[in-house]
This record gives sequence, structure tokens and C-alpha cells, in this order.
Amino acid sequence: MRLRRLPILCMMVALIGGLAAPQEAIDREAYARDYVRFLALQLNQYSKEFPQQFNAAVMKPPVDSTKLSEAAKASAAELGASIEKLSSLAKVQDVMTNAGFRAQLDKALSSAKELNQVMASQRFPTNLQSDWDQVRSNLNNLARIYKRESLAFLEPPGAGPGGRGRPAVAAAGAGVTGYIVDVKCSKQGKGMLTNVQCIERCVRDGDKLVLVTEEGKIYQIANQDKITSDTYGQVVTLIGKTDGETITIESIKI
Repeated sequence: MRLRRLPILCMMVALIGGLAAPQEAIDREAYARDYVRFLALQLNQYSKEFPQQFNAAVMKPPVDSTKLSEAAKASAAELGASIEKLSSLAKVQDVMTNAGFRAQLDKALSSAKELNQVMASQRFPTNLQSDWDQVRSNLNNLARIYKRESLAFLEPPGAGPGGRGRPAVAAAGAGVTGYIVDVKCSKQGKGMLTNVQCIERCVRDGDKLVLVTEEGKIYQIANQDKITSDTYGQVVTLIGKTDGETITIESIKI
């Protein structure tokens, strides 16, 4: 009787093992799909008022509109329209492989490349430059997911009235303050930034850690090994070199 049950038991174990792998693949696909939709939604929110603010900035000093081509002046409106379509297409079930979404992302990146050059050529107001940083960061995250060319981090002109100046690579010793959290929890709202148990679980599952500022700006962390578990969900200041949206840590202040 035991010998008869043994093959059945083996079949059940094999079946359960076979189901586990597909379920894990489904979970990863669902997470990737949700992350893409989150990025597209954020992009749409960041860019809703950006074209109007850009056009207003172009009309007054310190921006010199005579040095901008008609294509440059129209780049913000074109990007806004592209992102709105991209956000709509992100709702499709097969967003990770959808040809229409990929094509629209290419259009958005093309418009953004033109605008990226414009933002680096003039002294735009600080708030507008900050909004552009957020838009560019999200577009670059999507570009990495779909293996497209990322937008370059271009150094804005020197500081002046109504504008700002900052180096492309911040000097060592510059600090950035925010919450240590994993990528997945960072998109679940501010309440999840301090959920240590969730962060620990996501890190065990292979998720990467990031720094999220109070304003919601997300910084990638180049040397993940510098982060210890006692900082999860805590407000810390990372000291080191900042290159665009990536920090290389030299020390941590809690």
C-alpha cells in the first residue's frame, strides 16, 4: 500500500514545484508592469503644468528666447502630449511587450532629448529645473527598463537671478537627506517609507535600496553594500558623490 502511495506523493511534489516557478515569474511580471504604470502616472502628473510653466519662463529674463529655435520653444508642449499618450497606453495588460507603448516611449524620449538640451542652454527658474529633473529621472527609469538610450545629465548654466547653477557631479562631502527604502516600497506612498518589515522583506527578495527625499525625489545608490539594515525606514544623510540621480556613499549620518 505504501509503495502505491509513493508515486502519487512524488507526482504531487513535482506538481507543486512546477507551480512555484511559474507563480514567481507571474509575480515578477506583475511587479514590473505595476512599476512601469507608476512611472508613467508620475510622469503625467509632473508634466501636466510643465509646458505652461516653460512657455511662461521663455517669455522673460533671465531666459533669452531669441537664442531658442522654434523647435526648442515647442519641445515642452510636444513632450507633454507624448507623455499624456504614454500614460494612457500604460494601462494595457501587455505593457511590458506592447509595441504601441514602446513606440510612444521612443517619441517621448525624442522630444525629451530636445528639451534636455534647451534646459541646459538657459538659466531657467529653480522650480522649473527641479520639475525637469523629476521628468528626466522617470523617463530614464523607463528607458532602462525598455533598453532605450537614457537622457544625458547636462550641466545647467551658472547661477543667476531666477535660475540656478550646480555641477553635474557634486563634490565629495555633499549630503543628501531622505529615507532608506527599497524601490517597491518607495512607490507605495509616504506611509511605506518607514515600514521596516516591508523593506526587509523586499530586500530579501532581491529589491534594491534607494534614498527618497521629503519632496519625493528618488536617488539610486551605487554602492548598496554601504547600507546596513538598521537604517531601513530611517531618515539619514548620505555623504558622498552625487552624479545626476545616483549617489556613491562615503559615509552615513543618522
